[in-house]
Amino acid sequence: MSATMLNGVFEKNSRPRKLRLAQAPYTYARISVMKSKLLRKDDYNKLMKMKLNDILKFLQESDYRKEIDEMTVNYSGIELVELALNKNLVKTFQKLKRIAEYEDLRLIMEKYMEMADVWNIKTILRGKLIGEKEERIKDLMMPIGKFNERFFDELIKKDSIEDIIRSLKFLSKEQINDAMNMFRDTKSLFAIENMLDNNYYSNSAIFAESIPRQGANFMEFIKGSIDITNIKTLLRLKKENMDKEDIEGFLIMNGARIHKSMLSRLARAESLDSLIAMLQKIDTGYGRSFREIYDSYDRPKKDITRIELKLNKFLLDRAILLLHMHPLSIDVILGYMFAKDIEIKNLRTIIKGRQLGLKDEFIESELVISG
Repeated sequence: MSATMLNGVFEKNSRPRKLRLAQAPYTYARISVMKSKLLRKDDYNKLMKMKLNDILKFLQESDYRKEIDEMTVNYSGIELVELALNKNLVKTFQKLKRIAEYEDLRLIMEKYMEMADVWNIKTILRGKLIGEKEERIKDLMMPIGKFNERFFDELIKKDSIEDIIRSLKFLSKEQINDAMNMFRDTKSLFAIENMLDNNYYSNSAIFAESIPRQGANFMEFIKGSIDITNIKTLLRLKKENMDKEDIEGFLIMNGARIHKSMLSRLARAESLDSLIAMLQKIDTGYGRSFREIYDSYDRPKKDITRIELKLNKFLLDRAILLLHMHPLSIDVILGYMFAKDIEIKNLRTIIKGRQLGLKDEFIESELVISG
């Protein structure tokens, strides 16, 4: 696999025009009302004291009631709630686009929402890999980004993983061929999923350059996401003992704190253990997070799951800070979007934790809660 495989396609993209962010009092007022419906710390304290059935009843009496009622026709239990959470997020984000008062504000919202496109395509690929029913996959879709429901319906109807990959016209021919070759060799979706992440974050980094000073926090979030994605990619590929020369082809440039030269040094680490040791020492602001979780790394089993969970939580903790920024700026809009997304993730964590019988201390450590 060529080291330039993941990056060359973006060189032809034209630079976006500079955006203009004006005041949007109507949008701010509507979001203020929506923000008041978010779960608070006291709500999470109550949920953590409930059994699974009580949690389901709590949600049925909350802002999620309509979606739960709609999904009861075909689903029940945990599956019902998880699908209802998805539908509620779609409804909320579609409403945000409707109340946006001008185009440039909507463009920034939509760029964040395009993360759902990546999630949807990954879900379709994984569903196809395990032979999931088409209707089940369709119910999991969140059509809130660039692509509409029809686009995802057509992907779901494809006969194979290869057919789905060939349909992703926003990827280059080289990317598609390399992803298909790797899938045939390994039966793993890692290469194509990495390309999807790369496509989103690389284009988002270009887009972020068009955002004026008022949107600096969104730029920081996008670039911080690139750093976290790169670290997780490095961990996974080192665990698989991939050749050092090939690893760089899977990394995304333009991150916030981990730049190209540093990524190259990390990619050349001799082993997974040495990579983790290097990550603890780098002066990026992430080193502290690695030092805190180093003892939880299961060296004999090379288990990096705990590290990945902590990286996700680190990024979400930073995102939630936007909710408390200037009340009449783009930050409060983006902050609400992050907060709603995080609320869904928190609820999934609690429900899954209860289902699996995990200890309260572990579940609470994985939640991201605004003060």
